[in-house]
Amino acid sequence: MNIVVLVKMVPDTESRLEIIDGKLNESGFKYMVNPYDEFAVEQAVQFKEAVGGKVTIVSLFSSDASIDTDLRKMMAIGADEAVVLRQEGYRGDRPSSNAKTISNAIKEMEADLVIGGVQGIDYYQGATGPMVAHMLGMPHISGVTKLEFSGDTFTARRQVEGGLQVIECTSPVLITCQKDMNKVRFPALKDIMMSKRKPFVNKDVDAAQGNDVQTAECSLPPARGGGMIIEGETAEDKVTKLMEKLKTEAKVL
Repeated sequence: MNIVVLVKMVPDTESRLEIIDGKLNESGFKYMVNPYDEFAVEQAVQFKEAVGGKVTIVSLFSSDASIDTDLRKMMAIGADEAVVLRQEGYRGDRPSSNAKTISNAIKEMEADLVIGGVQGIDYYQGATGPMVAHMLGMPHISGVTKLEFSGDTFTARRQVEGGLQVIECTSPVLITCQKDMNKVRFPALKDIMMSKRKPFVNKDVDAAQGNDVQTAECSLPPARGGGMIIEGETAEDKVTKLMEKLKTEAKVL
């Protein structure tokens, strides 16, 4: 089975957010693998172990080489190679442009399965995967919580409101994974060392032209107000005063 895994690099959750003139200041950010995409890598490796084949990671990012270590960790899980599309001026909030660039890069890979996370935790758009599927002419199943393969058929399960949906599709297909789809393994030391010898290809690409969404403005949530200490001689006094404030000030009673 020939599997392509779409991996997005997103700001580390410990990075300090700074808004300047309504724009997110990304300078100084540390980046990490999008957590949803880790489940996709693990699922791809499980399929390779079960039926054989090859797992290729494809990631679109800038020329910043600081992401290479985290991508190598994904290769230590069991991916065979990585292709990093290096784009000057890359932004993660342009799903249409990014989908065009990614689909052009993997078009010739003849993938049986393209798999990635359901969304990135940076902009939560959840749009790139479906767009790549459309551009490649592949069927697409989103938000999958369990994926199985038998013969030439994929069986996907996903949670829907009030129940569980089971979908079947033959390859090639594009799948986007929900969290907790599987348990992502911790690679052994020997796998980490071997990952340094695996093919790691950097490929310069231009941004795709055309209409796309743009982030117009960013803002941080308003600061929370301070709490209030309710005084009283007895517990009953405090409860009475609390009930009065909930009724007259908070107006929730």
